[in-house]
This record gives sequence, C-alpha cells and structure tokens, in this order.
Amino acid sequence: MTENKFYKPVGGLVRAELFHTSQIESIDQLKWGAGVEVALVDDASSYVERFSADNRQVSVSHTLTLCSDRNLAQQWFDGEFLRQVAADGVVALVELATGEQLTVGWCRRMAFEQALRLNSLEFDSGQGLNDSPRVKMVLCCRDVTSAFNIE
Repeated sequence: MTENKFYKPVGGLVRAELFHTSQIESIDQLKWGAGVEVALVDDASSYVERFSADNRQVSVSHTLTLCSDRNLAQQWFDGEFLRQVAADGVVALVELATGEQLTVGWCRRMAFEQALRLNSLEFDSGQGLNDSPRVKMVLCCRDVTSAFNIE
C-alpha cells in the first residue's frame, strides 16, 4: 500500500491497466488483473497532472499517455475498445517508476463522472532500423471542481 499524499507524483509508468466505466460499479472492482493490461514499451508512457487557472477558473487536467508495441496492442485494442474509451471512458490503475500506485479517472467526490476519455491515437512505424511499430494513446479528463473543497 502506498502512503497517502496531498499531491500525486508525476513520472514514468511501469504498469497500466484500464477498466471500462460501463463495466464497473464500484472502486472496489479495480484490482490488478481484472482490467485490460496495456503492455508498455520503454519509458515513453507518462502521467501528468496539470493545475491551471484559465479564465480565472481553477481546474485540474489529468493526461495519461500509454505507448505500446502495435503487435502487442492487438491483444486488447480493437474498434469496440476504442468506442468504449471515447464514449464511456476508462479508469486506470497505474504504477509509477517510483513504485507508487495511482487510480486515474476516478475520485471520491465525482466517482466515475471524471473518467479518462480518448484524446488522441497515433500509429508510428518507427524511424530507426530496429524500431518496432507503436501505438500511442493519450487519455484525458478535466476536473473544474476545486480540489481544495474536500470534506
């Protein structure tokens, strides 16, 4: 179990598992091995939490970038998967290179209303001789409810 902190660390990911919000009813269902595990490649995957005050409205955006080998992604990646990620959203369990584990796309106040949704999808053939083809999926959500109003 990780220590509870006021902030979430930002860093490289070593493990990620996605859960379709349409298939879960409770945070208790988010267990490693129960979702769709994304086979990550090298250190290109990341999680970023950005606080901003655009137009004087404080918000927090969460961006999860997942990079996988395209051949490995064929095991979990298809048209139905994309439809669910874009329409219903997903919640992700991620493990950072620091060893800390986070739940992204769910919070106590908003439950699954702030799920991660598909922002972009890239297919990269690679530039180098030994580069394998890759899939880069960027998932995002934005919370405009102040994080400082926690009961």
